[in-house]
Amino acid sequence: MTPAEKDRPPVAPSREDPLLRHLSDRLGGPVGSRLRPRWRPAPVLLGLTVLAILLSALTSQYCRINGWGGVEVYHAGCYSDISALYGQRGLAESPWSPLISPGYFEYPVLTSLVAALAAALTHVLLGLEFLEGIVWEAGRASLLYWDLSFAVAALVWLVLVLIVMKAAGGRPWDAAIVATSPAIIFGIGINWDIWAVTALALAILGFSRGAHVSAGVMIGVGVSFKLFPLFMLGAVLVLVLRRDSPLGIGVFLRTLLGAVASWLLLNVPAMLVSFSSWAQFFELSAERGAGYSSPWHIWQVIAEESGGSGLTAETISAWSFTLFAASCVAILILGLLAPEPPRMVQLLFLILAAFLLVNKVYSPQFMIWLVPLIALAVPRWRDALIWQGFQVLHFWAIWMYLASGVGDQDPQHSFDSMLYVAAVLGHIGATLYLMIQVVMDILRPARDPVARSAMPTKTPAQAQAQVRAQPEAEPQPESPPASSTAGPRTIP
Repeated sequence: MTPAEKDRPPVAPSREDPLLRHLSDRLGGPVGSRLRPRWRPAPVLLGLTVLAILLSALTSQYCRINGWGGVEVYHAGCYSDISALYGQRGLAESPWSPLISPGYFEYPVLTSLVAALAAALTHVLLGLEFLEGIVWEAGRASLLYWDLSFAVAALVWLVLVLIVMKAAGGRPWDAAIVATSPAIIFGIGINWDIWAVTALALAILGFSRGAHVSAGVMIGVGVSFKLFPLFMLGAVLVLVLRRDSPLGIGVFLRTLLGAVASWLLLNVPAMLVSFSSWAQFFELSAERGAGYSSPWHIWQVIAEESGGSGLTAETISAWSFTLFAASCVAILILGLLAPEPPRMVQLLFLILAAFLLVNKVYSPQFMIWLVPLIALAVPRWRDALIWQGFQVLHFWAIWMYLASGVGDQDPQHSFDSMLYVAAVLGHIGATLYLMIQVVMDILRPARDPVARSAMPTKTPAQAQAQVRAQPEAEPQPESPPASSTAGPRTIP
């Protein structure tokens, strides 16, 4: 951020965003240019996030009271991998089982470490005599484990909002998209994805400030939680390859070096402790077939409804990789041929969105991945709400679809499989819609709200001062009248 950008007042959403400007008419109209707000963005954004955290906790109250077993967890929309894996992966017996053999835990090393630390703390708290029977009972250990995991994830969410606020530069209020996100409200308690998302946001912030090695370090940290932060290297490479880009190949190499160094530092010890446990995530990713809510699973569902046969796991892996590679090539061409260098986060959004569209699985919590990138790449409230509306629809559709397969249910308590298919197609269409918006912003930079707000603007006082500073034009002598015999006059 340049000194001029630091001195510029933050962009007012009610003046800049069309939807918020329209809604502000019901509350007195857009904020005036001379308004001096009493509250800085950070406390307001944190307050909104705290309210969202409380709402998220309320959405899981049924499971907190009645447990995470049975079909009711789907009807209540509070299913959680975190609670389920506590008993299914041996964390209830040995908190360090995700990191050592013969335990099975299909997540990268840092996710396994976070899960193990929460399990160890659960065992410690359950062993304290003065807490026995007061807060959590030994028979509800999974509740304590979920509560601890959720509480830490909530703190990470607060940090994520602050990071996005800083990365947004002169548009700090765009972080409200993250603070109030329905996708995060419904998805944060399912799995540990918020950790990888926050690591990626830190990498974006570091890169925007020119700290390329630090950005690479955070990419390596993020990849140790989930794979997708790795795609930031591809976005950086596209910018480096442009002829008019101010970034040299050294920027990419420093970012890559930081990513490799931090990844090795975190993963080599886990390999030495138990290579088989460390490799389980990669083995599952390579061998799994069509997962829920992916286009490949939709293919399977439609094939079953019509009496046909689905695709093999090998075929799905080949097609998924091929389509993602083709998408990356298209994004590379777009980035190289764009009239101006795109913003790195725009390219990253396109790469990650393409991965989600063709991946072999789309778990409900994956919707969290794109929320910070929407706030930074395409911060239009209308588009963000449209996308999140379809994500919430899919969130309920997948649970109702799973409920129908668990046991005998009354028709009014489940979704027809075709409604599930329609919800999946809806979330795919909404993601494609956002990708189109980003592509249009790249091809027409003046359309990009972030690039537009970064352009220098003049206040009314500055404009009047400039007019007063201009010298008055000297009067010109009148020209003699043209005679009737003169030639034709030219229009100036």
